[in-house]
Amino acid sequence: MKKIIATIIVFLLTLGSFSAIATDYEKQNGIEIQTENESIYFSSLTVEKADGEYIELQIKELSNYLMKSGKPILPKLVKVIELPFKATNIKVNVELGEITEQKITKEIKPCPRMLPLVSTSKELSINQIKDESIYQSRQPYPKEPFEYRVYSGLNDKNVIKKQVVLDIYPVSYNPSESTIETAKTCDIEITYEMSEEHFFSKNSDTKYDLVIITPKKFEKHLQKLVEHKNNTGTITTMKTTEEIYEEYTDKKIRDEPEKIKYFIKDALDNWNITYVLLVGGLKHQIHASPRDGPSKGVSGWYLPVRYTSLYDKPKYPLESTGLHDPGVISDLYYADIYDGESKFSSWDPNEDDIFAAWGHPDYPKVKNDTGIDMVPDVYVGRLPCRNIREVKTVVDKIITYESTQKDDWFNEVTVISGDGFLDQEDLNFKWDTTGLENGNYTIYAQSFNDEEAGPKDTIHIKIDRKKETDINFNHDDHLNPALEEGYPAPPIAEIVTISPGDTLGFRDVTYSPEEGEAYCNNFNPWANISYVDGVLTIRGKSYDPSPYGNVTDIHVWIKDSKNGETVFSEWRNDTEMYYEGEWVTGEKSLLGRGGALYYMDGFEKNIVWTSNGKLTCQDDVIKELNKGSGFVFMSGHGSPNVWADHYPGVPGNRGPASVTGLQVTTLSIFPPFIRSPAFPIDTLSNKEKLPVTVIGGCHNSQFNVSMLLGLYEGLPYIFNRIPILKNIEFPKKYMWCHGQAVPECFSWRLVRTPNGGAIATIGNTGLGYGMPGKFLTTGGGDGWISIEFFRQYGEHDHTILGQAHSQSITSYIQNFDMTDLESGHPKTVQQWALIGDPSLKIGGSK
Repeated sequence: MKKIIATIIVFLLTLGSFSAIATDYEKQNGIEIQTENESIYFSSLTVEKADGEYIELQIKELSNYLMKSGKPILPKLVKVIELPFKATNIKVNVELGEITEQKITKEIKPCPRMLPLVSTSKELSINQIKDESIYQSRQPYPKEPFEYRVYSGLNDKNVIKKQVVLDIYPVSYNPSESTIETAKTCDIEITYEMSEEHFFSKNSDTKYDLVIITPKKFEKHLQKLVEHKNNTGTITTMKTTEEIYEEYTDKKIRDEPEKIKYFIKDALDNWNITYVLLVGGLKHQIHASPRDGPSKGVSGWYLPVRYTSLYDKPKYPLESTGLHDPGVISDLYYADIYDGESKFSSWDPNEDDIFAAWGHPDYPKVKNDTGIDMVPDVYVGRLPCRNIREVKTVVDKIITYESTQKDDWFNEVTVISGDGFLDQEDLNFKWDTTGLENGNYTIYAQSFNDEEAGPKDTIHIKIDRKKETDINFNHDDHLNPALEEGYPAPPIAEIVTISPGDTLGFRDVTYSPEEGEAYCNNFNPWANISYVDGVLTIRGKSYDPSPYGNVTDIHVWIKDSKNGETVFSEWRNDTEMYYEGEWVTGEKSLLGRGGALYYMDGFEKNIVWTSNGKLTCQDDVIKELNKGSGFVFMSGHGSPNVWADHYPGVPGNRGPASVTGLQVTTLSIFPPFIRSPAFPIDTLSNKEKLPVTVIGGCHNSQFNVSMLLGLYEGLPYIFNRIPILKNIEFPKKYMWCHGQAVPECFSWRLVRTPNGGAIATIGNTGLGYGMPGKFLTTGGGDGWISIEFFRQYGEHDHTILGQAHSQSITSYIQNFDMTDLESGHPKTVQQWALIGDPSLKIGGSK
């Protein structure tokens, strides 16, 4: 309750002295024009140091920012105004007032790119580049004081409305003048007309809350669920795919997924449905055909899927790793029925039969499908069952969950996480060796927090100008005795740009470690080696491996070993490093937005993090899940087979720093081929203590995998070791199973496991993206939308699963620019799948 009150107070402060929305009516040329007006007042702007090079701007009560990769980060206000669904010819104007100008001495911090949440160590050649076209411009940024978009979709009262979303920019930046202009007020005016077109049937006597769509094969076994739903007040009907295919024969309807979508539209228009449960996945676990062309999966499926064609390879220069999706499964396609003009949302507005297309290299002549609405008009979930046994299992789990009184176990939320990215600042110590004698020297580094000093990192080196320079990258903090004793641990200092025994000689040396050596070095060059003109750049890490240990000081000093004289001494104070997953799941707020636990008042909080020593191996996760809880949130990295994360600070790089949290199977094409247990996820035994589980990571909910295709992906790695076979090219299947025989994806396996697991899961069908560093809760991607689910439940009291899930998607769309296809924002919502019953009452009906 205190969080709800605090939120109301913040809202009133932000918009505090605003007039209530006033609606006026007038007629122009016989057409009734409706006008809505509102005034908003902003609090004062604050300027804060970001690091040595940039500043950050904040307006106290605003937690939203204009964030586009490489461009300045500026505060923004997101304002959503609901209009009737029949509203048309919508026009918006915003006038800023009481504008003041001030000079700034440093550039405004540029926005970083979001990074993929993959679990493998073959990683991320993603350069973070400042957009010089903005920073050298004589034009203000942004050019306009506001932007707006119009969507159609369900509001939080389950009514379909027009949603006018305004991005208002009270601050503009003039880089060439080093000035910013800040507005104190803004006035909003919206005008619209009312369409006379008829949309929803008001005469039908047939009303349903939920429709279940399934193949005839599963129909009989789902009847038990239909009866349960009707008996508990959720009026339910069922429709088979065979019936839909027979009834929807219009030649304008292009394929089976579109037939199903048109049926959903008719059910919405005529029956006033709110929920759609899709039951059916691939037809086999051993081998199945996941895809028929670019935009659909039909032949190998009991219930078809729509694939997007949003191809993210051009977005990131990852040709060397192949790290991209050619498109992902999106059940959001079935939920988005109407667009912002009240027309059927086909997801193919240019009608080229390539759905949700952007930048696909196989279709160079295909136009991008910009302007897709994506806001849900119905709440959709899927049970991707592959056989009758799975149908029976999940039906029994749902009925038992909704019919059984919950004990104290439900009042607990378990969060499991670690450090997502290595967001180390560039320490950039410059040691000028000019004038120093040849001889032996010792470099020392030591980090500090407010309470203690950490162990010293000590490196003995030589200066010998008669020899070749020999300096090497050295990343071995995982061997630090302080970390080997467990977590939490004292502050850690680690020098990486020179190694024990190295020599500074007569030759200049520069070197940029690859991701296999220095994780996220291309995000922020924290590990580049440089010895030029006698100046050694000393780089490395400073971090506090304990919960919320995000600030440290580091001291680096150098002594002449001959006489003990100190020849160099410098400090870097208040260096920041954030353990992304722990902040995303945690209790604290950052830049005005909390982690998931921040919004879960009234729940006992079970925190399982690498930094507090509770997440060290798979057994830790299984033990915690077996206790049972109302919610589980696992935020980290993933694949269809595994969820994992890192120890804080990613010591020694990803290999030694990774912690496997839970995996589906150990069956692999690589030795030892199998480990016991073969299916660790199936050992869960929490029985009826089933959580709603949110899973942050890549591909955990990619429910199109099968065992042989998973093994197939390991063949190139094996063949490359055999000279005569190494040039064989293997068609890319994009299963992301890395040579492991994965029968079903992580998220679905959790739900369909009969002896426990989860009642429902929410996760990504493709590469998820996260924002590294300080903007981890505000910058978008997987962390933002996952937090939003808990905010929708805990703060907005959305206790129906599909509503909490879909309103999180709606909120994401309202807060981020869905026209910026390079940002990762459209993909974030398209791939965030609910595996479960959307009409499920969280906590049960009892």
